[in-house]
Amino acid sequence: MQPTIIYEQKIGEIKVRLADAATRMKWLSFIRLLAFAAAVACVYKCFGPGAWLLAPVGVVAALVIFAYSLRRYQHALQYEALQKALLQLNEKELHLVLHHESRFDDGQAFSDEQHAFSGDLDLFGPASLYQHLNRTGTLSGSEQLASMLKMPLQQAAAITDVQDVVKDLAPKLDFRQLLAAQGSLTGEKAGDHDRLKAWLAMPLYFLPNKGLNILRFVSLVLTLTAIAVTIVLHNFYPLMVMLGCNTVLLVSIGKKVIVQHHQLGSQEKILYRFAEILLLIRNESFTVGGLQSQQEQAREADVALRKLARISSALDQRNNLLVPLFLGTFFLYDLHCAYALEKWKAQYRDQVPEWLAVIAQMEAWNSLATFAYNHPTYAYPVLNEAEKGIVAAGLCHPLIAPEACVKNDCVLTGNTQFLIITGSNMSGKSTFLRSVGANLVLAMCGAPVGADSFLFAPMEVMTSMRIKDSIAKHTSYFQAELLRLQQIVFALQKGQRVFIILDEILKGTNSEDKLSGSRKLVEQFLQYNCLGMIATHDLELGQLESTHPQQVKNYCFESTISDAGLFFDYRIRKGIARNKNATFLMEQLGII
Repeated sequence: MQPTIIYEQKIGEIKVRLADAATRMKWLSFIRLLAFAAAVACVYKCFGPGAWLLAPVGVVAALVIFAYSLRRYQHALQYEALQKALLQLNEKELHLVLHHESRFDDGQAFSDEQHAFSGDLDLFGPASLYQHLNRTGTLSGSEQLASMLKMPLQQAAAITDVQDVVKDLAPKLDFRQLLAAQGSLTGEKAGDHDRLKAWLAMPLYFLPNKGLNILRFVSLVLTLTAIAVTIVLHNFYPLMVMLGCNTVLLVSIGKKVIVQHHQLGSQEKILYRFAEILLLIRNESFTVGGLQSQQEQAREADVALRKLARISSALDQRNNLLVPLFLGTFFLYDLHCAYALEKWKAQYRDQVPEWLAVIAQMEAWNSLATFAYNHPTYAYPVLNEAEKGIVAAGLCHPLIAPEACVKNDCVLTGNTQFLIITGSNMSGKSTFLRSVGANLVLAMCGAPVGADSFLFAPMEVMTSMRIKDSIAKHTSYFQAELLRLQQIVFALQKGQRVFIILDEILKGTNSEDKLSGSRKLVEQFLQYNCLGMIATHDLELGQLESTHPQQVKNYCFESTISDAGLFFDYRIRKGIARNKNATFLMEQLGII
C-alpha cells in the first residue's frame, strides 16, 4: 500500500481517537465535580444539624473517587497530547509525500559554510536534505542526525550494518511514529542536557553524610512524637522545639538543595518522555544486531528514569509555599528529596549518558527508516570497495519530486578519475553534480538513494560550488574559493581518498587565466587517490580527455533553440557541449 493512502487512513483513525478522548475527559471532569460536591455535602453532614453516622465514610469515599478520576484525567491528557503529536506527524508526512515539501525542522542551526560539502549539497536549511530526513524530537537526536550527515561512515561494514537497521525499522510504522511523537513531546530546550550532565557530575554531599542521614530519621520520629504530645497533652513546647531545630537544619543545607534543584528542577516532563521512548525501544521486537544492542543498553532504563522524574517532580513542589512551610519544617521535606536524588544518582549516573545516546541513535536511525518508507522505489546502494568508484543507473536528486525529476546515469570507475561536464546555462549541470553528491552522502549514511541502482565505495566528499565572500573575515570570493581548493589539496596530500565536486571554479579571474588554472588543477588532482567531477562553461577544458584519455572523460548537457523557444531535456550524454544560450535568453528577457 502506498504511503499516501496509509497516512490518510492514520489521520482518520487518530481523529476518531481524539474525539473519544475528548468525550472521556468531559465525563471525568463531570465525575470529579460530583465527587467534590458529595465530599462537601458529607462534611456538612458530619458537623451540621442532623449529622449522619456514615458521613465520614462518605467523605473518604468521595475523596477517593475524586483522586481516582483526577488521576485518570491526567492520563487522558497525556494520551490526548500523544494523539495530537501523532496527528501532526501524519499530516506532515502526507504533505511531504503529496507535495515533496517538508515541514519538519530544517536544521539551520547546524549549517556551516566552512564544512567540506554541507553548504554546496544543501544538507541544512530550508528545503534541505536534513529537513527531508529529520524525524528527531530531542536535541541529542537532532545533533546525532546532523553529525551523521556531516561525517558519513567510511567503513563498508559499518554502512552495511546501518542499512540492515534501516531495513528492519522501515516497516515498523507504528513503532517509528510513536518514537517520533514521544520525542516531539519532550519539549527540550537548549541547556537542559547541560544541566542534567552538570547535576550528574556534581559530587555527592548528602548520601555519604551518615550523621545527617541518621538525623533525618531521628527528627521524623521526634517530630511525630511531639505532635502526639501536643494532641494528647495539649503541650505545644516539644513541637515548637522540634520545628525550631528542623528550621535550623533546613537553613544549614538550603544552599546545597537549591543547587540540586537548579540543575534538575522542571525536568519531570523531559525525563518522563525519555522513559517512554526507552520503554518503546525495550518492548519492540528487533532482528538486527545493531538494534538489539541499543535495546540491551536501554534495559530497565525507563523504570529508572520514571523514578527520577517522580523525584524531580517532588523536588519541584518546594516552589509551592505550603510545602516548605508545613512538610519542610515538620518533616524535613527538602532533605528527604535530596537524599532520594543522590541515592538515584549513585546507582545510575554512569548509565544515563548511554541511555541518552540510545535515544539519539534511535531517532537518527528512525529518520533514515522513515525516508526509506516514504521512497519505496529508492534503491539500497551496493558497496564495492574493489571498484573504488561510482556506478549509478537512473540517478535522481532526492529533493526533487519524482514526477519532475529526469533520471541520468553516472559511471566513474576503473581508470577514469574525472568527469568534465560542459553545457549551456540552466541545462542541468549543477543539479547533476548535487544529485551525485547528495546520494553519495545518503549512501554512506546507510540510507537508500534516489537511483535504480547505485554501486559505490566510501570516500571523503569535498566540494567547491557555492563559495561566498565574507566582509567580516575580510575574505574576497576569489580568496575564499582558493582556500577551499587548498583544503582539498591538503586532504589529498595526507593520503585521504576524496570525491571532488567542482562547479564553475575560478570565476574571479579572466577567461584565459581561468582555463589555465582549471586545467592545471585537474591535472594536479589526477596525481592523487581521488575521483571527481567538474562542471564548466570552458569548452576548451574538454581537451584534457585527449591529453589523459584513460583518466578524463567528457560529458555534457545540451539545450535546443527553435522557433518554439528554448528546450532542455536534462539528459547527460558523452562529449563536449556544442550549443550556447546566454545571448538568446538575454534577448528573450529584453535585456539586449
